[in-house]
Amino acid sequence: LDSLLQEKQKMNSKTNSFIAYEVKAMITLLLLLEAFALSSCCKVSGANDQDPKQQKLQIQTHPCERECQSGKEPKTCFYKFEVEYSGTLNKACFDCPLNMTDCSRPDCNPADGIERRIITVNRKLPGPAIVVCKGDTIVVEVLNKLPAATTSVHFHGLFMHGEKDATAGNEEKNPQATPWSDGVPGVTQCPILPGQTFKYEFVANPAGTHWWHSHAALQREDGMYGQLIIKEPDDENIHRNLYDEDLAEHVLVIEDWVHKSGEDMFIPHHWDDGSNKATSFLVNGKGRFHNFGVNKYPGLFTPVEEIFVEQGKRYRLRIINAGVSLCPVEMSIDDHNLTVISSDGADIKPIQVNSLVLHNGERYDVIIDTAAKVAKTYLIKFGGLMDCGANKIHGTALLRYNNGKYLVQQHKILKGPTQYSSYINIPGTQLNSINRGQGDLKKVSVADLRSARKETLKKADRTIYMSYVFHDTSNPDFYDDRTYSFADVIGKNNLRTPMMNNISLTFPVSPLLSQIEDVDISLFCNSENLDPEVHCKGGFCSCYHLYQLNYGEEIDMFIIDEGLPWDVSHPFHLHGFHFKVLAMERLGASPGYLFGWNGPGNNITRQMVIDRDLAGDIPRNFDSPPNKDTVAVPDAGYTLIRIRADNPGFWLMHCHMSWHAHIGMGVIFKVGSQKDLPKMPSKFPKCGNFV
Repeated sequence: LDSLLQEKQKMNSKTNSFIAYEVKAMITLLLLLEAFALSSCCKVSGANDQDPKQQKLQIQTHPCERECQSGKEPKTCFYKFEVEYSGTLNKACFDCPLNMTDCSRPDCNPADGIERRIITVNRKLPGPAIVVCKGDTIVVEVLNKLPAATTSVHFHGLFMHGEKDATAGNEEKNPQATPWSDGVPGVTQCPILPGQTFKYEFVANPAGTHWWHSHAALQREDGMYGQLIIKEPDDENIHRNLYDEDLAEHVLVIEDWVHKSGEDMFIPHHWDDGSNKATSFLVNGKGRFHNFGVNKYPGLFTPVEEIFVEQGKRYRLRIINAGVSLCPVEMSIDDHNLTVISSDGADIKPIQVNSLVLHNGERYDVIIDTAAKVAKTYLIKFGGLMDCGANKIHGTALLRYNNGKYLVQQHKILKGPTQYSSYINIPGTQLNSINRGQGDLKKVSVADLRSARKETLKKADRTIYMSYVFHDTSNPDFYDDRTYSFADVIGKNNLRTPMMNNISLTFPVSPLLSQIEDVDISLFCNSENLDPEVHCKGGFCSCYHLYQLNYGEEIDMFIIDEGLPWDVSHPFHLHGFHFKVLAMERLGASPGYLFGWNGPGNNITRQMVIDRDLAGDIPRNFDSPPNKDTVAVPDAGYTLIRIRADNPGFWLMHCHMSWHAHIGMGVIFKVGSQKDLPKMPSKFPKCGNFV
């Protein structure tokens, strides 16, 4: 075809018209044949078929997705979420990926090429994006179409106290407070039963990169999540002069993925020796695992996500880790530096790095500069660490420069399987490195960052020490001390249970926020008032694990990893707040091993950290510490955070690994007294026991 085209270009007006006609007809025939071959086997999906700008115009946007301007009236933004079962590569996908255009059909979720059951919102994986301006009112009506399961939606990163400062919790002083929209069954609402509709309504605050996800057990890993982006006017955006473009299609949501449902993974692992390891990665619901190669296309995979840029511009990318397992992700882009400007919706002083680690629930905003870059396609790499490192799990997206020419197909760029070794240990500076303390210029911890807005803290009103460990006791949810206790079972069946301050969190059936009068107060406990006769059985203690925070007080909180029994870095998320990261340190003496025996000195205790703090050996950074809502804790170490208790309500703090949160690795904070809490909406749903 190329040679024929060249011959045609050499023709001049003196060329025999018959020959010219014959060549032209042959070219036309060959073009038709090539188009047919591509459409029937390996046509590139979506953005490769046309100019990316034209494709962008065809994307339907919500009326609230707009340019944010100061002084403009905020909008009320309505969304309808229908939660239902679906499947990857189901009948909506037709011949995907043998016909790549089929992979972009409505309701087709190709995932990584393996068919499995999923839970979707509006039949999309990930679910629909929410993109609004700060101060808008978001209204989400959730219809549960699951036939035999409850659900709920948590809006990860939002304060739920409106746009105003939460100077008081009651409705008279803060009418915008809506803590009942936080989405936690047993804490802020009743679970949404099959066939029911629940309405969430809240003010979009703070600005930044957030996300929503199910807060019902084992549903986030089945695909029930999506992005939530809150933008702000340029004159309020402290970093606006650092980039040229902030596009809706430049949001990347990553998730470690398995080929079974969450239930089919959780039950065999907790009742037998089933795996808890991921098998692949999805980026915006797309991955490449199964090779569909046929004939001359031996490297035919489902399409990966791709984003488009132009030379000479600076782009803001928003990265969300929707992961569920022990799988921190190392992110990098070939031949591009990352200038990190924000984390968890909070602006930081810009820092340029070569790679970035994201733990479950974390979000980072980065800027890439396309000046002086060759106009081609670059790999956006996501390398799985810890548990994902065991199986060399990694994911790919494409950064594609639009140079005005036809963009080559994905199978010509990604030829066959990718190599895990090129996705991790990226040379240069890394931010948020695993199990690191402060002060390393090449492995920069979150505690080394500084807020973009100057602030000087004062000494806290009090300090809370919160430790966790995986206990070798018989959790009655999975053992029976009479016949198969933890000590009796064999092999990998002796599964440990994570606890905070030696307590496993359980949830009441009636929400604490709306039905506190229906909750058995004897089942509340914490480390200061634990009653072994009421809250413990055979050494295993569980209760409604709750701490009271006085309204307006400043709390320093140590989250302490005692190091037992594995080398693990847990990410913790606090609902309803930004906290400040004051310090981070790893005290373990053997930081280099993974999944090995915990040698002497690699375990610590809560009391060791208390003693170290009281002796003045833990310095706190009071100079503009970074704000976060999700942060990792080094193994055999601690992360120290500052909480300003200015948002009345019941707020959950928990490990953001899905299974750990489900089996009790969390704690509830009640901020303020009952009189500080906002007045509940009339006819708010109630629930409870039937006996």
